[in-house]
Amino acid sequence: MRILNCYMANDSKGHFVTAKEAAKHNRQDVLCCVSCGCPLTLQRGNDGQPPWFEHDQMTVAEKILLRCTWLDPAEKEARRLHLQGMTVPDYTVKVRKWFCVMCDENYEGEKVLPSCGTGVYSREGGRRATGRIGTERFSRGNQLQSCNDISGSAALVGASRDREILALCPE
Repeated sequence: MRILNCYMANDSKGHFVTAKEAAKHNRQDVLCCVSCGCPLTLQRGNDGQPPWFEHDQMTVAEKILLRCTWLDPAEKEARRLHLQGMTVPDYTVKVRKWFCVMCDENYEGEKVLPSCGTGVYSREGGRRATGRIGTERFSRGNQLQSCNDISGSAALVGASRDREILALCPE
């Protein structure tokens, strides 16, 4: 992994220190990267090249270094393109099991029940047969009511401890 030279660091007190200041004063305290907080080593420079800091890549996890602003832009671009190529394709899940709440029947295949010719009252997933819920009369709490007594097309029936069953009444 290629990380660019940086010329600014934080000392142990949190103050900014330039590479020139660190080389001039011969500082021995721990200097950290301003961006990622990783330890830095001072390179004194030679042949007219100014001093700089380098990341200590052996003591830091790669995932931390990948987020540093001093990471080489060419490597950032290569990583971005690699991750972009790893996109998960979209899959469509086709529902094959249906339950018609009007007819109280489980069926498989397309969302059209052959007996009633519609899929309007069908919901995803089958249901275990636990007894027929009539649409003429049903219990709501302790009362018995008919579909004509309830306004609207949906009525809540048989609220059990775990779930509530929705029965649809013809208008």
